[in-house]
Amino acid sequence: MSAVKESLRSTIEVLSDEEARQVLELIRQLQGKESNVSQTLEHLARDPSFEIPSRVHRFFRSIEPVRGKGIAASRLLAEDRR
Repeated sequence: MSAVKESLRSTIEVLSDEEARQVLELIRQLQGKESNVSQTLEHLARDPSFEIPSRVHRFFRSIEPVRGKGIAASRLLAEDRR
């Protein structure tokens, strides 16, 4: 067995069950068996650093775009820079 795998094995031995479960999820994702955005959001939701909005408000309401008059600001800026 390679040194990397041996180091991984010894590290796994000292993990809690919850940490081991998280590592197993990561391994499955790396193997491509469970590459899913919702699982990533679930993982982030467990971290207090992130606030994931509820599924109720997952879409923005539709609005009518504003139509401006005259020359577009991007065109004016491009002309001013020339």
